[in-house]
Amino acid sequence: MTMSGTAMLNQKGGVGKTTDTAGLAGALAAAGKRVLVVDYDPQGNLTSALKAPRLVPSEKPGVTPTTLTQSMIHGCSQDQARALVHRHSDRLHVIPWAIDMYKLNRQLYSVRAGTERLRRVLELLAEDYDECIVDCRPALDLDTDNALEYAENLLVPVEVDEFCIEALDQLWEQVKTLEAELRLPPRVWRGLVISRVNLPLSAFLKEVRKALHAYSPPRTEGVPEDFVLPVVGEILVRTAFPEAKNKGQTIDEYEPRSDAAKMFRDLAVKAGYLEAAA
Repeated sequence: MTMSGTAMLNQKGGVGKTTDTAGLAGALAAAGKRVLVVDYDPQGNLTSALKAPRLVPSEKPGVTPTTLTQSMIHGCSQDQARALVHRHSDRLHVIPWAIDMYKLNRQLYSVRAGTERLRRVLELLAEDYDECIVDCRPALDLDTDNALEYAENLLVPVEVDEFCIEALDQLWEQVKTLEAELRLPPRVWRGLVISRVNLPLSAFLKEVRKALHAYSPPRTEGVPEDFVLPVVGEILVRTAFPEAKNKGQTIDEYEPRSDAAKMFRDLAVKAGYLEAAA
């Protein structure tokens, strides 16, 4: 079975990408999927949340790359790609952060095929997993172009605030531009994940939330005018999320019977990663 790739992406920071990545990955692993998550953000929050050991850059990256950045820039073998992976649990593995991640975007501009480097590494792991989720940094640049080039699926965490619609328009246009420039098949927008929802909402934020549920992207050739990006989940603020991170666990590991864990199981079903229970 070929590993399916998903980019967890929004150029706005603080919208819950890392919580959503860990939560969805935990739900999929609990359902029996073999899941790989990639900490693709120089902040390294996913690595911290899962208490994975940080990777250490090699002094000879052209011979023995030991971080994701080195593997993307210099290339790597399948064994070297597998050596990047930390086993969090039987079914959930992670490629952790390393200090050289902050150099990645700049270095990508100096190599050939600079938008294909992430795919070259992750394809070496395709036979080992069912799902790969890439936790992207909050930006639109060459490193995030790599995630878009690799991942056929997109999940977009959004926060209910006054700037969220504008950010979605920008992201949509970035993806469509990249598809055209690289002649990529249209990416599958699995949907929006409204995250960090802190109830009760003010009257203004209720209107923003309503607008997100009805969000239609900018007009694009080949996309129906009445197309609406589906909202596939709403993740409410819960104390269990920071508590799980403090333990280095996914929410499904920490409190599997909680409504917090159920939010991500429901998300996995609605976004099409899992089938609904009979």
